[in-house]
Amino acid sequence: MSDDKRLREIVRVLSSYGLRFVYHHKIQNKPDAGDSDAVNLRRAFEKLGPSFIKIGQILSTRLDILPQAFVDELALLQDRAPEFPFEEVERIFFEETGLSLGEVFLSIDEKPLASASIAQVHKAVLRTGESVILKVQRPIIDETLIRDLDILIRLSEWMPPGIIDVIDPKEALEQVKETTLVELDFRNEARLLNEFRDHNKHVACIGVPKVYEGLTKRRVLVEEFIDGVKITNKVALEELGYDMDDISQKLMMSYLKQLFKDGFFHGDPHPGNFLIHDSKIYFIDFGIMGRLNDDMRRSLNQLIEGLASKDIDLMVSVCLELATPREPLDKRRLYTDIEHMFDVYLSNDMKNVHMTEFITDFIRMFKRHNLVIPSELTILAKALSILEGVFQDLSPDLNLIRIAKDYLRENMTLDSVMERFNKEKLLVQSYQLVKDMSELPTNVSKLLKQIVNGRLRLNIDMDDFDEKWTDVKKMFNRVVMSLIIVGLLLSSALMTGTESGQYLGQAGFIISGLFGIWLLISIYRSGNL
Repeated sequence: MSDDKRLREIVRVLSSYGLRFVYHHKIQNKPDAGDSDAVNLRRAFEKLGPSFIKIGQILSTRLDILPQAFVDELALLQDRAPEFPFEEVERIFFEETGLSLGEVFLSIDEKPLASASIAQVHKAVLRTGESVILKVQRPIIDETLIRDLDILIRLSEWMPPGIIDVIDPKEALEQVKETTLVELDFRNEARLLNEFRDHNKHVACIGVPKVYEGLTKRRVLVEEFIDGVKITNKVALEELGYDMDDISQKLMMSYLKQLFKDGFFHGDPHPGNFLIHDSKIYFIDFGIMGRLNDDMRRSLNQLIEGLASKDIDLMVSVCLELATPREPLDKRRLYTDIEHMFDVYLSNDMKNVHMTEFITDFIRMFKRHNLVIPSELTILAKALSILEGVFQDLSPDLNLIRIAKDYLRENMTLDSVMERFNKEKLLVQSYQLVKDMSELPTNVSKLLKQIVNGRLRLNIDMDDFDEKWTDVKKMFNRVVMSLIIVGLLLSSALMTGTESGQYLGQAGFIISGLFGIWLLISIYRSGNL
């Protein structure tokens, strides 16, 4: 299908399903239109095929791009696609490796274990006798997916301003395209899997499949087959002697370690990506991973500390470190919002507090203040929301915020505190401190001389100073106008006391009236009335 023909198809389908939410929300301002429009958008993505299903799944991880109703609905997209012929599996494998399936595998199931929008998965046995899975990319999906994303990027340029809060829709879709390009190269997934294994090799309760790197190429991935039980199969797990609360606690502690220690976390922790095998929780499918740099990780540590200690000043400081304001920030409103979150989520009774609600409110708070947050934090927010759903199924009484606070308390050692300080920043700040201290006597002497000589000037910054100054000017204009008119009237009245001044008084009265009218009109025109 040509690009122009595909463009017309996408516009036609989105116009009949998904783009109506623009009209409802921005023109008609219907508050109840969100749910039905979100459903229509999901149906449109399903109708547009595997590439849009994948795009929708990626968008469902971005709470900063779409309204909550749309994010929730797109998360329901089922990553199922029609099976492609086994002959295509053979062809792609040979093109990528230069080997036939028979040269590598002792046996392979022609019936796939799963057929998704990006790839198809088959169970196989290597000639060495090891059980593996063979993941083969869907034919031309790389071309169609990128083509459809490019079309959406073009369409986003026509989108009316204000449809998407804070973030530029074209910029957001370009970020999605960048993520997709990484995911379409299976060598990146293999690299991320190995990095995740290195971070968790000393964690006894966490397992990661082995990757066969010699057989892993851009469109082909071969990794160890884990014959485990799905984490949601509670009956089977309990029959094998597993305790669901214990699994939940270990999974949560593992995730906290990924966030606050490693800075590298699994970005798609839905139930299908966890298997229980040999007393370990196996993480699988590393297509979406999140990464937090040192500064962001330290900020998140401080965020949890601020929540635990109810330190509102620390919370505001961290928010401003994590986000970039798009317009002047009203800090008083930000303080008020954070105080409200303290009252709601950090009360003594935390039994009914859900991480998903907390994260959603936190993201909305950033949006209200036009603070733009990094995409990594939105991936994290969505991942934690998905993870809470897993915990609610395994252990409904588990409270994630309480566990996070306990984790922080137990891991607040001297070493963890010192990790917050970047050595280079510490050296720069130490130099600046010494420099400022050496200049302090000179600066104090200059200040005293300015006071003695009467040259001291004091600058005061006020919130909304321009508006307040306008009000002050209006008030002074009215006062001056009133005094002038009153003065003229009094002088006219005094002059009327004499026979000769009667006519002058009347003339003064008329002049003062005309002058007042003129002054009133001039002030009105200047906008200061």
